[in-house]
Parts: sequence; C-alpha cells; structure tokens
Amino acid sequence: MSFPEKFQEALKEWAPALVVPISLYVAYKLLNRIIPGAHNLPKLDVKNKVVVITGASSGLGKSLAFELYKRGAKVILLARSTDKLKEICNELKETFPLNQNEPTYYYFDITDPEQAPWDEIPKVDILINNAGMANRGSCADTTMAIHRQAMETNFFGHVHVTQSLLSKLSPDGCVVVTSSVQGKVAIPYRGSYGASKHALQGYFDCLRAEHKNLHILVVSAGYINTGFGSRAIDPSGKVVGVEDENQKKGYTPEHCARLISDAIRDRKTDYIMAHTDARFAVFLRWFWPTLLNYALYIRGTKDQWAPKNKQE
Repeated sequence: MSFPEKFQEALKEWAPALVVPISLYVAYKLLNRIIPGAHNLPKLDVKNKVVVITGASSGLGKSLAFELYKRGAKVILLARSTDKLKEICNELKETFPLNQNEPTYYYFDITDPEQAPWDEIPKVDILINNAGMANRGSCADTTMAIHRQAMETNFFGHVHVTQSLLSKLSPDGCVVVTSSVQGKVAIPYRGSYGASKHALQGYFDCLRAEHKNLHILVVSAGYINTGFGSRAIDPSGKVVGVEDENQKKGYTPEHCARLISDAIRDRKTDYIMAHTDARFAVFLRWFWPTLLNYALYIRGTKDQWAPKNKQE
C-alpha cells in the first residue's frame, strides 16, 4: 500500500474522533469574534507609536526598547539610572538609523510618584509597566517592611503609572503589564513577590472589565535570564546576590521582547510566557488545586530558603 493510500485509510479511521474537537475549536473562534472586546481591534502596528517603558535601563525593559524601536516605535524610557538610559538611546539610534523617531528618557523611581515626568509625556499609544523587585524567604520570616516594599514596587507603582497616563492613552492603544506566572500560582518562599503579582493581575483584570475595548495585555512570565533573581532581597532586606539555577535556564530577554511585541501586535490579553511545566501548574490551579499544593510543598522542601536547608 502506497503512502497516500495509507494516509487515506488512517484519515478514515480517525476522522470521527477528530470531528468533535475540531468543531469545538471552530465554534470557539467564531463565538470569540462575536463577543465585543479589545481582542477584535485591528492588529497594532507599533511603527511611529509612542511607547512608554518603565524599568527600561536593563533586562527585559531594555530588550523591549530595542525590539520596539527596531519595529519603528518612538520609545520613551523611564528608570532611575539616567546614565544607562542615555547610553541605550544613543545605541538605539546607532543600531537602527532607519527609525527617525528620537528616543527619549526621563528619571523615574516607581516608588516615588512625586518625581514622575508625566507633564513631559502628552500622548501614549503603548504603556509598558515593567519595573519590579523580587524577594526570598518564608512568609513567617519576611518582615512587614519587605511585604510593603514589594507591594509599593510591584503593585502600587504600576497602578500609579497607569492611572496617571490612562487619560493620555490613544483609543486603540495598549497597556502592557509584565507580571509573572507567580501572579497565578504562588511558589514557596516567594510570598511578597507572589502576593504583589496576584494583586497586579486582579487590578488589571478589573480595569479591563470596566472598559469595553481597552486593550490590556497581562504577560505572566516564567523564568527570564536577566539576573533578576540575584537582585532579590532576603527577609532582612539584604540583596541575595546569587542567581537561581532555574532563572539561568530561563528565556533570554531578547526572545521575551519579541514574544511580547508580537502579543501586543496580535491583541492578546492574557499571555502566559513560560515553559510547559509552568503552564501545566496554572492549569492544575484550576483543575486539581490539592495536587498542585502538594507538588509545590515538595518543591519547597528543596528550596534553599526552606528551614532545614538554611540550617545546613
């Protein structure tokens, strides 16, 4: 029997089993087109669009600046290190001379809204909330000062930025939030970080629901190899200074910047940017929460911040 004949026979055998899932998928796509919302807006071309990026001096924020400027955007970069921002702007112009939009930058500390440069930004097409901090240590050992610091940086700061610029956002614009898988699934010994990311998810879900066509993209990122983990603080507020092994195996920031830029273009609203195991954990959170909880407990016993491991 030739290959075409074998293929036809296999198709006849499996066709009945494929009818239901294919029909459900087609029905989902059709119904999704009927439901009003930002997902049905035209694709967002970033060329000549004004893009504001917080936390733009390093890591993912810097990579997003390069990726979006490469695609023709006018970028406005915000961070505390203005020296780094100046270097990035010069490098952008040298690397992508075809983009005639002048990249600009301003000093901005996300925990100090009084210093915000909002008067210098008359219009925004894409706002990317990207700045953040991480913590390590048990919930019991972490001081209230650390809990509050995480919320100020990872939650209240982004709320302030968004509230300040929302009225300047173009009707077909986009608000991007670089959150974390830990905003959907809490991981042991990351309590402050996970709590702040859950709050972030809740706020932007609510904001999206208050507007019929406001495009809000929440990116639930997995591990990204940017050195972010080494800058985490321990329960006493000291910088850990050692990168997680999982973090080292994460996506590169350049790859993530491409994925996020594509998600902006394609009008995605809730994007899990992580490996399969993290995606499965998010599924288990809904499907089998007791199993997920036990799996996370087992994972926690191996964590360097677990009590028995700290003693060693």
